Amino acid sequence: MKKLLAFFIAAVAVFAVSCQKPGNNGGGSDIDWSKVTVDGFYVAGEATGSQDIKPECVMTAGVNEAAEGKPKRDGMFEKYIVLEGGKEFYLAYSDGGKLTYYSADLKEFVTPEEEAYTENPEKVLKGKLVIGDSPIAMKVAKTGLYHIVLDINKAGDLKEAQILLLDASEFGVRGEMNGWGFTKGEVSSFSNAGTTFTLKDQVLNNNNAKFKFATGGYWKVTLDDAGKVKAETSLGETGSGLGLAADNDIVVAEAGKYDITLTFKLAQGDFNKSFEYEITQTEKIEITAPETMYMNGAQWGGDSWDWNSEGIVELQGIPSAPGLFWCTRWFDASKEFKFCAKKEWSGDFPGQNCKVDADGFYTIFIDGNEKTVQILPTEVYGLGDVVFSPGGWDFDSAKKFTVNGQKMEITTDAAGELRIASKVKPSAPIDGVTTPNGWIDWWKTEFIFFEDGKIAYRGAGGDQARRQIEAGKKITLDFNAGTATVE
Repeated sequence: MKKLLAFFIAAVAVFAVSCQKPGNNGGGSDIDWSKVTVDGFYVAGEATGSQDIKPECVMTAGVNEAAEGKPKRDGMFEKYIVLEGGKEFYLAYSDGGKLTYYSADLKEFVTPEEEAYTENPEKVLKGKLVIGDSPIAMKVAKTGLYHIVLDINKAGDLKEAQILLLDASEFGVRGEMNGWGFTKGEVSSFSNAGTTFTLKDQVLNNNNAKFKFATGGYWKVTLDDAGKVKAETSLGETGSGLGLAADNDIVVAEAGKYDITLTFKLAQGDFNKSFEYEITQTEKIEITAPETMYMNGAQWGGDSWDWNSEGIVELQGIPSAPGLFWCTRWFDASKEFKFCAKKEWSGDFPGQNCKVDADGFYTIFIDGNEKTVQILPTEVYGLGDVVFSPGGWDFDSAKKFTVNGQKMEITTDAAGELRIASKVKPSAPIDGVTTPNGWIDWWKTEFIFFEDGKIAYRGAGGDQARRQIEAGKKITLDFNAGTATVE
């Protein structure tokens, strides 16, 4: 799931002034480039904490998240580095002793609300890269950790060479401890010699729970207006440490409370050279079957996925089957959703955001013991030998409701006792729960309605009161409103 949360980065003031060629008394002491033995793109200047050019200041080859297969892109570079507020920095490319200076007039860029930017931070610093021996001196207003992404347009498929600075000072976690939202870590100070982010008492309720480190409530940052170049902003386990691995999570073997630290120290090479993390279990958690299950999402909790919304869906339990839940609803395919055993993001049901391929009715089945979610085609039936024709006490012989827009309808054929149920057929048999035909017995997923017009589910409880109905009555069910009408 992926859930899209607005994450507001504090505005970063930027100053642009002219300066002399770096190393010639412009912006600091002389730099002896003859001692630079590693070719590449360097972040240089007093804002890095040193006037010397060090190998650890060289940028790494950038990975383009917008391209198929997510390859390294020729001419794209990335770097995490602490920059001191109010001090100058610039870029220099060293190629066998030949130097090329780069800089940009950085401006605050507010991300537009368009499809190409739905995973991006609200604000970044962007500018057009320019080359010259008297580069524009770049500065940031506040000291912090920054993710620098640039592309010199070597492929010639961009309008211009560009640079982007993302304020990554609020590093934290996204994962099963917060519903893949975002929890910020605490940091005391910023230094390229070592910066540590600390998160205490993170609750992971499941064995093999997953999470990632991230710089906010988003997954990527887009460099160019056309969306051809994107950089990953989360850090996952690559097998050799942390890296910008979009598809790799960090896995915690045992459920419990954890203290988590992420330490940044400027280093040469790939991202996993600059980051280390430590996970310490402070308390074990006994895993038990969830007693409740809820569904949140844009359709149920509004754009902010508010757990206090009246639209939050409570799934129904199944009699004598702890941890199993179901619900039937009409779903809007444009709106994502996910689940939690409590009305909060702490200890939510594992997994990313869910969505359906097309608008329509779907039945959700959750096995809270196995941590699985199934989205099934909806089938609702009128049960019994009297009221409906054909009649019967299993789904093979019973009369099926028909779909009319966002509601379902059926007409009674005789007077008698009304019984209705949703068909729930898990993808695999469950001992003691499913019938030989593969579905859960109808009486375990039945519901009724009374004179007040509100649908009443049996849930995990006992037998419900009865409702008598006359022949020739059209029953209309509105699952999303939780109501039924009789005409």
